[in-house]
Amino acid sequence: MWLDQAVKWLLPREEHFFDLLERGAQSALKSSAILVECCKATNAEERAEIVTRVTDEEHVGDKVIQEVYDALNRTFVTPMDRSDIYKLATDLENITDCVHGTVMQISVHAIEEFPPGSLELAEKVYLACVEIDAAVKLLRGMKKLDVIRTHCKKINALEHDGDQVFRSTVAEMFKSEKDAIRLLKNKEFLEGLEWTLDACDDVGNALETLVIKNG
Repeated sequence: MWLDQAVKWLLPREEHFFDLLERGAQSALKSSAILVECCKATNAEERAEIVTRVTDEEHVGDKVIQEVYDALNRTFVTPMDRSDIYKLATDLENITDCVHGTVMQISVHAIEEFPPGSLELAEKVYLACVEIDAAVKLLRGMKKLDVIRTHCKKINALEHDGDQVFRSTVAEMFKSEKDAIRLLKNKEFLEGLEWTLDACDDVGNALETLVIKNG
């Protein structure tokens, strides 16, 4: 009986890997929704509560990636290449890390008013995470590869649009903002949002790699 249990423990549990990746995508989606709330917040109390929530979600992302690492270490055969699974999982976790780092600037830099373009960029991050969540859910069975590709194209388009928003907003700030400290704070906050959108694009690229390898 112990041998049967050992075999079950060592053999691949495909659903478990997909469950973990979906949890990672959900964590990224929740973090992105909190990011939008952050950019809409109007008072210190709201922002303090948001910092706590995004920190909690970042811990969720950390837990998922640790579970993925542990599962890969104890599984002989995986449903996809183990390096691809780990890459996708870490890229998903990087979104929650980027959101956390961006939101933490509220406390570190004592931000009282968000710069122009913040909400627009945060909403693009959220929309990208919606696409990511939908695409990751389609990984089971790898039967709707064209649909996954469509989601990836939308993620890439959102990242491209976000780059344009970032560049035009920063350029305008350098023309109009006279307070050097405020300019620095605002630029760094916008950079955090732009990096988060880049992290979403990294997930899209990881998904496209899986589609190519499993097509």
